[in-house]
Amino acid sequence: MDNNLAEIIGLLCAEGSYILQYSTYMSYDRGRFRLFKNHKSERIELYNKDTNLLLHYRDLLLLEFNYKANITKNNKINLCNRKIIRVLISYTQLGHLKWKVPDEVLKSENIFLKTSFIRGYFDGDGTSSNSIRMFSTNKKGITQVAFLLNQLNIKNTLQKPIIKENRKPIFTLQVSRKAKERFLNLINPISKLPGNARVNNQVKI
Repeated sequence: MDNNLAEIIGLLCAEGSYILQYSTYMSYDRGRFRLFKNHKSERIELYNKDTNLLLHYRDLLLLEFNYKANITKNNKINLCNRKIIRVLISYTQLGHLKWKVPDEVLKSENIFLKTSFIRGYFDGDGTSSNSIRMFSTNKKGITQVAFLLNQLNIKNTLQKPIIKENRKPIFTLQVSRKAKERFLNLINPISKLPGNARVNNQVKI
Protein backbone atom coordinates (compact mmCIF):
# COMPACT_ATOMS: atom_id res chain seq x y z
CA MET A 1 0.00 0.00 0.00
CA ASP A 2 1.22 3.51 -0.79
CA ASN A 3 0.13 6.93 0.50
CA ASN A 4 -2.34 7.63 -2.32
CA LEU A 5 -4.12 4.32 -1.80
CA ALA A 6 -4.27 4.87 1.97
CA GLU A 7 -5.90 8.27 1.42
CA ILE A 8 -8.38 6.86 -1.10
CA ILE A 9 -9.42 4.18 1.40
CA GLY A 10 -9.70 6.75 4.18
CA LEU A 11 -12.07 8.83 2.05
CA LEU A 12 -14.14 5.78 1.15
CA CYS A 13 -14.40 4.69 4.78
CA ALA A 14 -15.91 8.09 5.54
CA GLU A 15 -18.07 8.74 2.49
CA GLY A 16 -17.97 5.70 0.24
CA SER A 17 -20.36 2.84 -0.39
CA TYR A 18 -20.11 -0.42 -2.29
CA ILE A 19 -23.21 -1.15 -4.36
CA LEU A 20 -23.88 -4.59 -5.84
CA GLN A 21 -27.02 -5.14 -7.92
CA TYR A 22 -28.57 -7.95 -9.96
CA SER A 23 -31.18 -7.30 -12.61
CA THR A 24 -33.17 -9.15 -15.25
CA TYR A 25 -34.04 -7.37 -18.50
CA MET A 26 -34.76 -7.71 -22.20
CA SER A 27 -32.30 -6.29 -24.71
CA TYR A 28 -31.94 -6.30 -28.50
CA ASP A 29 -28.80 -8.27 -29.31
CA ARG A 30 -27.55 -9.65 -32.64
CA GLY A 31 -30.79 -9.11 -34.49
CA ARG A 32 -33.19 -10.37 -31.84
CA PHE A 33 -34.46 -9.70 -28.35
CA ARG A 34 -32.81 -11.68 -25.60
CA LEU A 35 -33.58 -12.12 -21.91
CA PHE A 36 -30.65 -11.37 -19.62
CA LYS A 37 -31.08 -12.93 -16.17
CA ASN A 38 -29.30 -11.90 -12.99
CA HIS A 39 -27.04 -9.42 -14.72
CA LYS A 40 -24.45 -8.31 -12.15
CA SER A 41 -23.44 -4.68 -11.80
CA GLU A 42 -21.30 -3.15 -9.08
CA ARG A 43 -19.74 0.17 -8.26
CA ILE A 44 -18.06 2.13 -5.51
CA GLU A 45 -19.76 5.45 -4.99
CA LEU A 46 -18.40 8.52 -3.23
CA TYR A 47 -20.64 11.49 -2.49
CA ASN A 48 -19.55 14.88 -1.15
CA LYS A 49 -20.77 18.44 -1.63
CA ASP A 50 -17.21 19.79 -1.64
CA THR A 51 -16.19 20.02 -5.31
CA ASN A 52 -12.53 20.52 -4.40
CA LEU A 53 -12.55 17.26 -2.47
CA LEU A 54 -14.20 15.41 -5.36
CA LEU A 55 -11.56 16.79 -7.72
CA HIS A 56 -8.84 15.64 -5.33
CA TYR A 57 -10.36 12.15 -5.11
CA ARG A 58 -10.54 12.06 -8.90
CA ASP A 59 -6.85 12.99 -9.08
CA LEU A 60 -5.95 10.27 -6.58
CA LEU A 61 -7.75 7.65 -8.68
CA LEU A 62 -5.86 8.81 -11.75
CA LEU A 63 -2.50 8.72 -9.96
CA GLU A 64 -3.06 5.36 -8.28
CA PHE A 65 -4.96 3.42 -10.93
CA ASN A 66 -4.78 5.53 -14.11
CA TYR A 67 -8.59 5.64 -13.84
CA LYS A 68 -10.34 8.69 -15.29
CA ALA A 69 -13.47 9.34 -13.22
CA ASN A 70 -16.29 11.78 -13.86
CA ILE A 71 -18.15 13.90 -11.32
CA THR A 72 -21.92 13.59 -11.72
CA LYS A 73 -24.38 16.45 -11.46
CA ASN A 74 -25.42 15.25 -8.01
CA ASN A 75 -21.88 15.44 -6.57
CA LYS A 76 -20.90 11.80 -6.91
CA ILE A 77 -18.04 9.84 -8.39
CA ASN A 78 -18.91 6.31 -9.44
CA LEU A 79 -16.05 3.86 -9.80
CA CYS A 80 -17.13 0.92 -11.96
CA ASN A 81 -13.85 -0.81 -12.85
CA ARG A 82 -14.12 -4.28 -11.31
CA LYS A 83 -10.37 -4.81 -10.97
CA ILE A 84 -10.02 -1.58 -8.98
CA ILE A 85 -13.08 -2.44 -6.90
CA ARG A 86 -11.53 -5.81 -6.02
CA VAL A 87 -8.35 -4.07 -4.88
CA LEU A 88 -10.17 -1.57 -2.68
CA ILE A 89 -12.55 -3.97 -0.96
CA SER A 90 -9.69 -6.39 -0.30
CA TYR A 91 -8.52 -3.92 2.38
CA THR A 92 -11.89 -3.19 4.00
CA GLN A 93 -15.62 -3.53 3.52
CA LEU A 94 -17.38 -0.26 2.78
CA GLY A 95 -20.43 1.07 4.57
CA HIS A 96 -21.13 3.10 7.72
CA LEU A 97 -20.99 0.10 10.05
CA LYS A 98 -18.64 -2.12 8.04
CA TRP A 99 -15.45 -0.17 7.38
CA LYS A 100 -12.22 -0.59 9.30
CA VAL A 101 -8.72 0.83 9.20
CA PRO A 102 -6.72 -1.65 7.09
CA ASP A 103 -4.12 -3.72 8.93
CA GLU A 104 -1.57 -2.43 6.43
CA VAL A 105 -2.10 1.02 7.95
CA LEU A 106 -2.55 0.06 11.60
CA LYS A 107 0.55 -2.13 11.74
CA SER A 108 2.76 -0.10 9.43
CA GLU A 109 5.84 1.76 10.66
CA ASN A 110 5.33 4.21 7.80
CA ILE A 111 4.03 7.41 9.41
CA PHE A 112 2.85 8.77 6.08
CA LEU A 113 0.49 5.85 5.48
CA LYS A 114 -1.20 6.73 8.75
CA THR A 115 -1.42 10.47 8.04
CA SER A 116 -2.72 9.79 4.52
CA PHE A 117 -5.52 7.54 5.79
CA ILE A 118 -6.49 10.07 8.47
CA ARG A 119 -6.46 12.88 5.90
CA GLY A 120 -8.91 10.98 3.75
CA TYR A 121 -11.16 10.09 6.66
CA PHE A 122 -11.12 13.59 8.16
CA ASP A 123 -11.87 15.24 4.81
CA GLY A 124 -14.90 12.99 4.54
CA ASP A 125 -16.29 12.87 8.08
CA GLY A 126 -14.53 15.60 10.03
CA THR A 127 -14.87 19.23 10.97
CA SER A 128 -12.62 22.01 12.30
CA SER A 129 -15.31 24.67 12.80
CA ASN A 130 -14.68 24.96 16.55
CA SER A 131 -12.41 22.05 17.28
CA ILE A 132 -11.02 19.10 15.34
CA ARG A 133 -13.65 16.37 15.40
CA MET A 134 -14.47 13.25 13.42
CA PHE A 135 -17.72 11.32 13.46
CA SER A 136 -18.94 7.79 12.85
CA THR A 137 -21.68 5.33 13.74
CA ASN A 138 -18.96 2.65 13.58
CA LYS A 139 -17.47 2.43 17.09
CA LYS A 140 -14.80 -0.10 16.16
CA GLY A 141 -13.67 1.90 13.13
CA ILE A 142 -13.51 5.27 14.91
CA THR A 143 -11.66 3.64 17.81
CA GLN A 144 -9.03 2.49 15.33
CA VAL A 145 -8.72 6.07 14.03
CA ALA A 146 -8.17 7.21 17.63
CA PHE A 147 -5.42 4.58 17.89
CA LEU A 148 -3.73 6.02 14.79
CA LEU A 149 -3.85 9.52 16.28
CA ASN A 150 -2.23 8.21 19.46
CA GLN A 151 0.52 6.65 17.37
CA LEU A 152 1.12 10.09 15.85
CA ASN A 153 1.26 11.70 19.31
CA ILE A 154 -1.98 13.61 18.71
CA LYS A 155 -4.01 13.64 21.92
CA ASN A 156 -7.69 12.85 21.45
CA THR A 157 -10.83 11.74 23.24
CA LEU A 158 -13.52 9.36 22.04
CA GLN A 159 -16.68 10.82 23.51
CA LYS A 160 -19.86 9.10 24.62
CA PRO A 161 -22.24 8.41 21.73
CA ILE A 162 -24.93 10.87 20.75
CA ILE A 163 -28.20 8.96 20.82
CA LYS A 164 -31.28 10.18 18.97
CA GLU A 165 -34.58 8.43 18.47
CA ASN A 166 -34.71 6.09 15.45
CA ARG A 167 -31.06 6.77 14.63
CA LYS A 168 -27.85 4.84 15.17
CA PRO A 169 -25.57 6.17 17.94
CA ILE A 170 -22.99 8.64 16.63
CA PHE A 171 -19.49 8.55 18.10
CA THR A 172 -17.37 11.70 18.16
CA LEU A 173 -13.58 11.66 18.17
CA GLN A 174 -12.23 15.01 19.34
CA VAL A 175 -8.62 16.17 19.09
CA SER A 176 -7.45 18.18 22.10
CA ARG A 177 -7.15 21.93 21.58
CA LYS A 178 -3.44 21.81 22.35
CA ALA A 179 -2.96 19.24 19.56
CA LYS A 180 -5.03 21.15 16.96
CA GLU A 181 -2.08 22.87 15.31
CA ARG A 182 -0.07 19.66 15.21
CA PHE A 183 -3.01 17.83 13.65
CA LEU A 184 -3.52 20.43 10.91
CA ASN A 185 0.17 20.62 10.08
CA LEU A 186 0.75 16.87 10.13
CA ILE A 187 -2.46 15.70 8.46
CA ASN A 188 -2.70 18.68 6.06
CA PRO A 189 -6.35 18.17 5.06
CA ILE A 190 -7.80 19.14 1.70
CA SER A 191 -11.09 20.55 3.02
CA LYS A 192 -12.78 21.43 6.32
CA LEU A 193 -10.37 24.32 6.91
CA PRO A 194 -11.21 28.01 7.52
CA GLY A 195 -11.13 29.64 4.10
CA ASN A 196 -10.50 26.19 2.61
CA ALA A 197 -6.75 26.93 2.68
CA ARG A 198 -4.34 24.05 3.13
CA VAL A 199 -1.44 24.15 5.55
CA ASN A 200 1.85 24.14 3.66
CA ASN A 201 4.32 23.86 6.52
CA GLN A 202 5.22 20.62 8.25
CA VAL A 203 6.00 19.55 11.78
CA LYS A 204 8.54 17.07 13.01
CA ILE A 205 7.28 13.59 13.69
